[in-house]
Amino acid sequence: MEKILDVREMVPRERHPRIFDTFKGLNPGECFVLVNDHEPRPLLYQFQNEHDGEFDWWPLEQGPQVWRVEIAKRKVNDPNRTITEYLQTDHRRLDSIMERFQNAKQTGRWEEASRDFREFNLGLRRHIQIEEEILFPAFEDKTGMRDAGPTFVMRMEHTEIKGLLEKILNAADSKNATQIDESSRALLNILGDHNMKEEHILYPESDGIFSDFEKVQVIKKAQAV
Repeated sequence: MEKILDVREMVPRERHPRIFDTFKGLNPGECFVLVNDHEPRPLLYQFQNEHDGEFDWWPLEQGPQVWRVEIAKRKVNDPNRTITEYLQTDHRRLDSIMERFQNAKQTGRWEEASRDFREFNLGLRRHIQIEEEILFPAFEDKTGMRDAGPTFVMRMEHTEIKGLLEKILNAADSKNATQIDESSRALLNILGDHNMKEEHILYPESDGIFSDFEKVQVIKKAQAV
């Protein structure tokens, strides 16, 4: 059962203490979903300051009326985590959401399916944004590889991925199972190869050329996207 903490009706001064008490009550590997009425950016910065390396922060919905964030207690508390571990964790999280979406679609739970795919769509687009705006430029500055190499290929594949996301989102809203199946197969085929290249080439190479401080900064910036 998903643990949810809705603070929208709480007095503002009581929100952060309640949120941190909930986090401290988690066992390693557990999570809760925070529901808020504004973007909780100051809360993220407080988590980074007080629980660096101990938590994961995954936005599920970003306004304009409701913001939902999954806050997880990591199994291993390590402020010097690798880029590979951080982004690979997001890959696995997105795989799980996609599986939920497909299960809901197959059993005709269309409202649930639409909600699940919106979470997946937001998460994957955010993942792409993290790579294109934070990781790729840092990697290219270190290696000098801009018009060739792994990031050049990744950007082209991202364009194709975003086009398929739009098709599936529209199909989920219109309950078009045939279009969902066709576009989902294409998306999963691309992602299988794409994620493999990232996890076995780009991410490890980034970990190899970035200092510990640089890796921490990439992850902190990524959490704030």
